[in-house]
Amino acid sequence: MFKLSRLAVLLAGLGLAFAALAQDADTPVDPPGRVARLSYMQGDVSFVPAGENDWVQAQLNRPLITGDKLWTDRGSRATLEVGAAAVRMDQGTSFDFLNLTDDTAQMELTQGTLNLRVRRLYDGQSYEVDTPTLAFVVNRVGEFRIDVDPNGQSTIVTVLNGGGDVYGEGGTRFAVEEGQSVSFRDPQLRDYQVNDLPRPDAFDDFCHEHDARWDNSSSRRYVSEDVIGYQDLDSYGEWNDVPEYGNVWYPTSVAVGWSPYHYGHWGWVGAYGWTWIDDAPWGFAPFHYGRWANIRGRWGWCPGPISVRPVYAPALVAFIGGRGGFSINVSVGGPIGWFPLGYRDVYIPPYRVSRNYFTRVNVSNTVINNTVINNYYGNYSRGNVDYARINYANRNVANAVTAVPAAAFVGARPVAGAAIAVNRTTFANARVSGFAALAPTRASLARPVAARAVPTAAVLNRPIVAATRPPARVASFAQRQAVLEKNPGRPLNEHQLRNTAVAAGAVAGGAAAAHAIATRPNVRVVTEHGAPTRTAAPALPARAAATSATRPGQGVRENVRPVAPVERTAPAVNRNVPAVQRSAPAAATEQPKRLDSSRFAHPQGNAVPPAQPLRTTPSREVERKVPAVKPPPKDEKQDHGNFRGNVPATTSHGNPPGASTSRPEYRAPERKVQEYHPPVQSQPTYHAPERNVQENRAPQRNVQENRAPQRNVQENRAPQRSVQEYRAPVQQPRQERPAPQKNVQQYQQRPAPTVQRNAPAPQERKKDDKNDKDGHH
Repeated sequence: MFKLSRLAVLLAGLGLAFAALAQDADTPVDPPGRVARLSYMQGDVSFVPAGENDWVQAQLNRPLITGDKLWTDRGSRATLEVGAAAVRMDQGTSFDFLNLTDDTAQMELTQGTLNLRVRRLYDGQSYEVDTPTLAFVVNRVGEFRIDVDPNGQSTIVTVLNGGGDVYGEGGTRFAVEEGQSVSFRDPQLRDYQVNDLPRPDAFDDFCHEHDARWDNSSSRRYVSEDVIGYQDLDSYGEWNDVPEYGNVWYPTSVAVGWSPYHYGHWGWVGAYGWTWIDDAPWGFAPFHYGRWANIRGRWGWCPGPISVRPVYAPALVAFIGGRGGFSINVSVGGPIGWFPLGYRDVYIPPYRVSRNYFTRVNVSNTVINNTVINNYYGNYSRGNVDYARINYANRNVANAVTAVPAAAFVGARPVAGAAIAVNRTTFANARVSGFAALAPTRASLARPVAARAVPTAAVLNRPIVAATRPPARVASFAQRQAVLEKNPGRPLNEHQLRNTAVAAGAVAGGAAAAHAIATRPNVRVVTEHGAPTRTAAPALPARAAATSATRPGQGVRENVRPVAPVERTAPAVNRNVPAVQRSAPAAATEQPKRLDSSRFAHPQGNAVPPAQPLRTTPSREVERKVPAVKPPPKDEKQDHGNFRGNVPATTSHGNPPGASTSRPEYRAPERKVQEYHPPVQSQPTYHAPERNVQENRAPQRNVQENRAPQRNVQENRAPQRSVQEYRAPVQQPRQERPAPQKNVQQYQQRPAPTVQRNAPAPQERKKDDKNDKDGHH
C-alpha cells in the first residue's frame, strides 16, 4: 500500500512538472548568444557540469555555461574566453560561473588567482568577480587581477589597466583605480591596505604572452573580435580570398580526407542540447560560427560579417536519420548522421527561439537574404519545416556526411573511432532534420574520465559576497531526465532548467531538491536592489603611504621602483571615413620555464624571482577603407528584430559615426562610448580589399579598433551596440627577453601592397541572386 501511494505521488509530481514545462514552452526563451570556451589547459584541470557533483577531467574546447565549475590543481593553469574577454586562472583556483548571459558574466572565486582581461564592454554589459571578502565589478575596459588566499580571509584587487568598484557588506562601495593594488581583509571593507602595482610574476608573464597572441592575431582582419578562438586559426591554416565567398580560411594541418565535424564528439550542454566538441586546438570558431564550403575539393571556413556581433551556435550542421530512414543496418542502436551547413544555408535551432534570435544567429554567421530568413522562421515557429525541399549545399559533397551508431553519439564517444562508412546511396532516402532526435543520458554531459584532483568541500561551499543577485541553480540531470526523454533531442530552455516543478516531480523527496535550486545559501547579495550601482563610487579614504605590494613567497625587494600606471591620451579621430584605428601590444614573449606559485597558493615553496623589466607594448595604427553599402531593392521587406547587441557605436567624445548607409532599417539609440587610446604612432597602414556584392549587409561601426577586411555585401543587418574598447598601455621595451621577430606583413616597416579585386559583372550577380533565391524556396 505504501509503495502504491509513493508511486502515485511520483506520477502526480511528474504530471505537474510536464504541465509546467508545457506552459513554459509556449513562449520562446532565447539562450545566451555567447558561452565561455576552455581554450588552454596546463596540468590537472577538473570540471563539473552545472547541476552535478562528480568531477571529471576538463577538455579543451568545452563550452562553459552558467553553473559550470573549474578547479586548477597545483602546477596547473587554465584559460577561458568569453567573447571579447579572457579569464585566466593560476594554480589552486576554484572557479564557478554564477551567471553567464549576453550582458552578464558573474564569476565566483573562492580561492586562488584570476586574471580578467576585458577588451570591449557593450552598453549594459557587466563583468563581476565575487569572493569571500568582496565583489569586484568592472566599469572600464582593462586588465584586472584578483587573489583570494587559501583560507578565504582576504582578497587583493589589482587594477593593471581600466577601473572597477568593490562592494562589501553594509552597503560599502569604493572605486579601485588604474595602478592600484588593494588588499581587503574583511567583508565590510574597513581593514584594507592600498599599494602600488607589484612587480610581474610568472603568472603575469603567462597572461601577457597569451594576450599578445590575442592582440596580434592576423585573423583579426577577417573576423569579428567577438568570435571566440579566432587567434588559434593563425598557426593552423591560411586565409585566401575567393570571389564567390570572400575571405576563406583553409586548415593546413589536417589528415587526408579530412572533413568538418568528424574529429571530436557530441555532448549535451544546458539549453543548447547536442553540442559539438572538437579535438583540434583550433576547433572552436569554425564549428560554432560561420559556414563551411567545399571549394574545388578543399574544405574552407567562411566567417560571418565582421561588423556584426556574432551569435554562438552549438553545431552548425543538419542531421540525417536517427529514427528510421537509414538504408544501413547497425546492430546496436539506430545510426545518426550529419553534415556541415554550407554558405547561405539557414541554421534551424533545435530549441524554440524568437524571430529576433533566429535572425541574429543566421545573419551573424553567413550571408543570407532577409526574406529567406522570414520564410523559414514562419514554418519553424509553426513546427512544419519541410526539410525535403531544402537544397543543402554540402549534403551531396563527397565525405561531407559523417555517421555513428546512436549509442556512440549519446555516450560522448570519439566520432572518428566509431564512424560508419557511408556514401550517397546510403542517405538517398534518409530524413533530414535540424536536430538529432536522441535523448541524452548522464554520460552525455561530459566524457567519463575521473578527475585527478578536486577541491575540498570547504572551498566549494565558502560564503561569498555578490553585487548582483545570481539566478537559481540548475536542476540536476536526474531531475531533468524524465522530461528530456519525453521530447528526445529537444533541450530545456533557461527557465525550464531552473523550474522547481521539475525537481519536485522528477525524484522522490524532490521538494528538498526544489528548495536547494531556488536558494543559494552561500551567496550574500550586498546591494539594495540586487544589482550594481551605476553612479560613480567614492575613492578609498586616504591612509598612510604604502610601498609597492608584495606577494607571499616573493619577499620584499629594496630599491625597486614600483610600476606606475600609463598616462592615457586619445588619438585624433577621422570622422569622414569609418576608419579602424587601434594600437596593439607586441608579439608574445617566451613563456617562463619555471611555474611560480600565485600570490597565496603554497607560499612556502616559492623562491624570490629576479626583478623583471617593464613590458613592451608598441602601438600601431591601422587605417581601413570601408566601401559604401548600396541600399536593397525597394520591394524587399526588412525585419531586423529587436536585438540589443549591435547599437551603432559613438566616438570617445560622444559623437555619432560619420558614415552611415542610406538603407532604411531599425537602429537602436546611440550611446556614448568610453575608450582608452594609447598615443598614435606613425606606422604603415593596411588597406582592406573591397568587394562589390549586391547583398544586404550588416551596419558598419565607426569604432576605433583593429578590424578585419569588410566585404561590401548588402545583407540583413543586425543592430549594433556601443562598446568600450581596451587599449593596451605603451611601456618601455623589455631588455632581458626580446620577443622573436616574425615575418608578419602588418609589422613590416614598408607599405603594405594594395590589393585590387575585380567585382563580378552585374549580369552574373543577378543570375547568382536568382539561383540563390531558387535554392532556398
